[in-house]
Amino acid sequence: MERLKALKWNHIIEALIMIVIGCVLIFWSNASLVIMARALAVLLVLAGGVMIISYFVHKERTIAMSGGFALGVVVAVIGVWIFLKPDTFTDLIPKLFGVFILLSGLMNLWQTISLIRYKYGYWWVSLILALITVGFGAFLLFYPSVVKELLVKFIGGFLAYDGLSNLWTISRLGKFERAVKGEMKDAEAVDTTAEIVSSDSAEK
Repeated sequence: MERLKALKWNHIIEALIMIVIGCVLIFWSNASLVIMARALAVLLVLAGGVMIISYFVHKERTIAMSGGFALGVVVAVIGVWIFLKPDTFTDLIPKLFGVFILLSGLMNLWQTISLIRYKYGYWWVSLILALITVGFGAFLLFYPSVVKELLVKFIGGFLAYDGLSNLWTISRLGKFERAVKGEMKDAEAVDTTAEIVSSDSAEK
């Protein structure tokens, strides 16, 4: 019983933490992005540092060790750059996806031109889809800060929702368990009363 109570409280605490993190991501999305970027930067610097130190610790100077040293330097430099310019790094990710999607949309436009040449009746459907793809890619490319904040808010909203849904489920389970325990106690009381009545009848 005590173990079940401990697990229940663990789930409640986890749900509350998720709600708090979700709210932070929703209301302080830009600051959260900077913190996450710098946390990643610290991890990269540490990883690069380990590779560099490993090169000097080992006496052997193989090609693999030299490659690990070079990779460590690159990783550490990238980590320092991200730490110093987190906004530039977070803007870069939507831009990269934007370029990829924009190129895909332009390719779809070229395919639409081929459909027009072939006199395909529903070429306009392909045109609409291509324009939507191009538009979305351009939006990612030219408005990366809006995209990344919306993405963080979406993640925060999902975490808050997940935490609230977990709390609701836990509360329902607690209510159901109390109801079952109450029914079991009532059944035990009835059985005890029946046994007492039966013993009195037997004595008579």
